[in-house]
Amino acid sequence: MHAPPEYDKPSTPGIHSGFEGVVHILQVVSPDDDFATAANAAFALVREAQAKHPGQSRVFYVDIHGHTGPSSGYEPDFFEFQQEFLQGFLGPFLTAIATPLQSLYNPNPQRDDLPDLIDIQ
Repeated sequence: MHAPPEYDKPSTPGIHSGFEGVVHILQVVSPDDDFATAANAAFALVREAQAKHPGQSRVFYVDIHGHTGPSSGYEPDFFEFQQEFLQGFLGPFLTAIATPLQSLYNPNPQRDDLPDLIDIQ
């Protein structure tokens, strides 16, 4: 798999239209954010991108500040956030994901059937 091009990564958090119908989404996780806050914010960004740009490819970038620990350099919660939540749960609703741990393309067509809400506490 190839990583999404770094030059397409937005310079500011939020949702940004790109070339050829691609929407670039940047989330910045602060040291004060916990797993639930980060997960709910990521979900909200993807929902908003889908609502504003239906049918367009979505590429999700995340920068994580703080949260360092023994799990590949991250606290266990933020290792899980990258691996299980972003890649595992949100991955099918994105064309590509770029996290500090890895970057990858979705080998399947991006899905647009996001649930209306999630309950992460």
